[in-house]
Parts: sequence; C-alpha cells; structure tokens
Amino acid sequence: MKNKIIIAMNILLFCMFTFVNPCYAEEINPQKLLEQVDENLWANTKFITGRLIIDNGRKVRTLTQDSWMQGVERSYSRYKSPAREKGTKMLKIAGKLWMYTPRTDRKILIAGHLLRQSMMGSDLSYEDMMEDHKLSHSYSATLEGFDELAGTRCAILHLVARDKKTTYQTRKVWITPEDRIVLKEERFAKSGKLLKTILFKDYEKIETRLFPRTMVFRDMLKENTQTTYKFDVIKFDVDIPAKYFSQSILKR
Repeated sequence: MKNKIIIAMNILLFCMFTFVNPCYAEEINPQKLLEQVDENLWANTKFITGRLIIDNGRKVRTLTQDSWMQGVERSYSRYKSPAREKGTKMLKIAGKLWMYTPRTDRKILIAGHLLRQSMMGSDLSYEDMMEDHKLSHSYSATLEGFDELAGTRCAILHLVARDKKTTYQTRKVWITPEDRIVLKEERFAKSGKLLKTILFKDYEKIETRLFPRTMVFRDMLKENTQTTYKFDVIKFDVDIPAKYFSQSILKR
C-alpha cells in the first residue's frame, strides 16, 4: 500500500512539474492562442512615435521616427533625426516598399535582393518591414512545449508558413497563455538556420491592449549587434489622412 501511494505521488508531481505538462498542453489550442495574440496587438489603424537604437558593436546611434499604419497592407514612416537621416520616408502600399531620401531627392522601389539588406544599418532588413502581418493568417501553429522565460511560464509555439513566398518559413514564439502576449520570437531560414531573435519587453496597458514598449532585435548572422525599438507614443484606431498612403507623400 505504501509503495502504491509513493507511485501515485510521483505521477502527480511529474504532471505538475515536468517541462512539458501534458495536463496543461491539452487545454491550449495553439492556433487559437496565436489568434488571440494578434487580436491584442492589431488595430484598424495605429500611430507610433519611436526610437531605433542601433548598436553595431562599435558605436550606438539613435533614429527617431513617426509611423502611421492601416491594417497590415499600408504604412508610412517619417524619420526626424539624426540630421543625416532627417526627412527620409518609407511607404508600404500594395505589397511594395518605397523609400525617399532628401539627400538624393528621389524615391526608389526597394525590391528583389535589396529587401534583404539592412534597413538604415540596423538588425532589421527591409524585408522585415514588409513582414508586418498577422501571424495567425500566415502560419499554422503547433504546441512544442513549455518553458520559463524571465520568470514567466510560456507556451512555445512552432509556426509553419502557409505560403512558400513568406520570408520566414518557420518561427518559434514564446507566449504567456494567461495574458496572451509574446515574450520572444525566433525566425528561421528555409534551411532551418536561425536568422533573427526578438525580445518583447516592458508591456503596458494602452487603452484596452497590452503592448510592448520595447522590442530588441538581433541579426544572428552578425556579431555583437542589436537594435532596440522603443515606442514612446502609441495610439490605436486613429484617423489617418488618405494622402499618407499615396506616393505623393514621398515628395519633398
């Protein structure tokens, strides 16, 4: 009898503390959890004032910008500092990314191999700018397990792209099931090589949403670099003039 009690207690402890908790795993629908993450982050329109803090391992520089976004298809960004980048503009419409630089006083279409280049010397590529979309629409999710991250228990979802044209064919995301927020993301090449890591920090209740005030990007193909995106102002469901999503906005 004593041995049976010990065995029963061991089974209970295993269910409570094992790395992948099977009792808990059955309660999570990974695709639904991903949809809930998107619902929290996305709005019809969004305005952000932020800072890109770019550390290339030798020096640190900070870019400030204002950005307006409508859904997942349209966005417009205007850089305010430093002086060298002031007046630079980026416009994403109809699946294309345009860039205007005041130094050349012309706009260019960022396409093909240019999309894979570093954006403004940061750990983000121009392709990353084009990848701003709802994960639940572009990926199928499966539950890989559970992990502790920064003292918080997270569900790890393995994401596989539904379209072969999607830049990152696979991703891993660490999500808190209770708050439905992402704490970490890894992006992989088709070969399985890790390309980017992103940490989501300083979550804050903004209106009805939990939103990260800080995102830290690392290009894993570089050494000793990272780019920190600080969101100083965030507004949801704002009115945006139609001209902000027209190529005419790129003129001086």
